[in-house]
Amino acid sequence: MILGVGIDVCGIGRMEEALARWGNRFWERVLSEPERRSLAHRVDRATALAGRFAAKEAVVKALAGAPGVGWHHLEVRGAPRTPPTMALHGPARALAERMGVKRVHLSITHDAGVAAAVAILEGDGVGRSPTMEEAGGESRSLMPEEAGGESRSLMPEEAGGEGRTTLDDEGKERS
Repeated sequence: MILGVGIDVCGIGRMEEALARWGNRFWERVLSEPERRSLAHRVDRATALAGRFAAKEAVVKALAGAPGVGWHHLEVRGAPRTPPTMALHGPARALAERMGVKRVHLSITHDAGVAAAVAILEGDGVGRSPTMEEAGGESRSLMPEEAGGESRSLMPEEAGGEGRTTLDDEGKERS
């Protein structure tokens, strides 16, 4: 039984800009240590990052907004020319278990300057999806669109309830 579906598209140019502006800080913020190791050899870092970014966003959408889930709670795994998989950690895993998710199907593609990903959550239908209140009233993104050209959010509120971390135009962290 399908328990959730998510899709996301990410411009590769957007990731090129983020890497040019914030360098490894952005790379490390979005990717887990195992993901960074598996992509260390890639010349096309922005393309690889855009695919992982889109995959994580797609899974968040499939998890009904995934309250309390951050970048490192979602880990894309896979070797070249093999289908990608998604490992869920911490709050992402707990939410998936509560929903009755048994398998995460993931597809990532790159073409024409964009990366796209689709995530399908499969389970037996025994669990339950979060209520709208539990999901914060609406589906949310790990990285919302820029608001008025001011600071950009790089991380959602973490499970510990701390404030969102942002970088200003000079790349300095702000809370």
